[in-house]
Amino acid sequence: MKKIAITTGDPAGIGPEITSKAIRFLKLRKDIIFIVYGKLELFNDGNSIVKIINITEAASPENIYWIEIDSKNIEQGKPTAQSGKIAYEILSHCAENLNSGQLEAVVTAPVSKDAIRHTHPNFIGHTEFFASSSNTKNVIMSFWGPHFNLSLLSTHIAVSDVSKYLTSRSLKPKFRLIYQETNKMIHNPKIAMLGVNPHASENGAFGNEDILIAKVLQELEEEDIHIDGPFPADTFFAAKATSYDMIISAYHDQGLIPFKMISADEGVNVTLGLPFIRTSVDHGTAYDIAGKGIASEKSLLQAVSFAEKMISKHEKHTNNNYRIFAEYYDKYMEHVGYENWVDFILSQYNKTYGKSPNRILELACGTANISSLLVKKGLKVDASDISPNMLKIASEKPFPPNLKLKKMTDELPTQKYDLTLLLFDSLNYLSNLNEVDLLLKNVHNTLIEKGIFIFDITTLRNCEKNFNGFINLEQVQDDLFIHQSDFEPSDNTQTSKLTFFKKKGFVFARYDEEHKQKIFKVNDLLELIKKTKFKLKGIYHIGYEENLKDHDPKILESNFSRLFFVLEK
Repeated sequence: MKKIAITTGDPAGIGPEITSKAIRFLKLRKDIIFIVYGKLELFNDGNSIVKIINITEAASPENIYWIEIDSKNIEQGKPTAQSGKIAYEILSHCAENLNSGQLEAVVTAPVSKDAIRHTHPNFIGHTEFFASSSNTKNVIMSFWGPHFNLSLLSTHIAVSDVSKYLTSRSLKPKFRLIYQETNKMIHNPKIAMLGVNPHASENGAFGNEDILIAKVLQELEEEDIHIDGPFPADTFFAAKATSYDMIISAYHDQGLIPFKMISADEGVNVTLGLPFIRTSVDHGTAYDIAGKGIASEKSLLQAVSFAEKMISKHEKHTNNNYRIFAEYYDKYMEHVGYENWVDFILSQYNKTYGKSPNRILELACGTANISSLLVKKGLKVDASDISPNMLKIASEKPFPPNLKLKKMTDELPTQKYDLTLLLFDSLNYLSNLNEVDLLLKNVHNTLIEKGIFIFDITTLRNCEKNFNGFINLEQVQDDLFIHQSDFEPSDNTQTSKLTFFKKKGFVFARYDEEHKQKIFKVNDLLELIKKTKFKLKGIYHIGYEENLKDHDPKILESNFSRLFFVLEK
């Protein structure tokens, strides 16, 4: 079992907040255990957080473990010598576990170098700290993002010292390390070196540093290490950046200004050369917004995901289809009459039992538009979804339900709920009837006696009439969103391709998602329901009062775009 640490950084900064948000709906894997070191602000829902004293107590990948290191005398947004001391204690405790081999990786939230230097004057930064604590002489600060990757030959040093730092003796091991580490991540990578001086010195007209770099790169060719350059930096990012897998910058700001401008909160800081994996956010402590609840955990989540990939490079990682779409979902679905859906759901339960349900579960809840309305009515609601991004938005609703990160087919607690819901054609995301059968069994198990299960499906009519050859362009502020759908009758599959163009500074970044839905025949679902312990109470279409359960299934498919099934245990 592999273990990844997350350090929460300066307790006066945003580190504890973004860590708490990141682990709340973090997808847990069976082969990795997460341990948080530092301060947390716990939520009432999401993943199970277990406080421990020693790392040896972290035993199950189903929990996230927490080693608390904090002080009550720290005020958020106000760095002090005490907050710096706690931040250093967090790093020291984690480093001890890393160097003893009890951890495979660490993901770090930001610290204040100035605050730490009050008690540890020689502290320069995370990179140097972990290098020193592990007795590693040669390390590289690198940044990985969706648009380009970057490595720095120097870290936190003054610009005036860069030239003195670049010697043949120092350059060769750093180039070797960058080449070797990049090869671990990308097969046969193309690597480019930026010039230090304007126009890469123009053959020594503006300094000799680039002549030295060119000479070193030429010598490394004999070792089968291929790095192009040095290139003039002023035109490189506009003309050549996308042609290379790794770009090398001689000093901090030369590469990080363009990287942070377009990678924003998607960039990950990775220290190359350590005996363990270390990733980090690419932003600072943000004291100005600490304690206000508005800090974004996106960069930390990217750093966690990157650490997971580095630990198990050959693992297949599930595609998160709502990673980007989640941001636009509520706007795109604002035409839906959610209140009418809630009225329909509660009327179905009320007309059967003459009362409201005591406990409700919504599977595949998305952004919880239905669940939050039920909570607003004073009902107790648990809700789950497979997308952390959708749950994040759901958690910010005025009346959020109790949220969990789960698949709709995951095992459910026994005899707990009066009413279970699966709406907005979520059932169509199951790929076959065997998965539907598993879902029905799980839901039957979780309902109390006389409990109700309501689910809906999109029909063949809806796909053929509304989504075969469908294309729609939406603009949301500065972003563009294209939705294309096609229906394949040979296997009754609807494929929706979503393309997003998000503005990043002066450029647009493209993201793609593909959603596949199985369009089940009504008759097949009816035959499956007959084999379960459920009783079919009715089939309905909202706005159409008649119970349609005795109608010909083919007529239902051809006349209605959406059907609701009401089952009783």
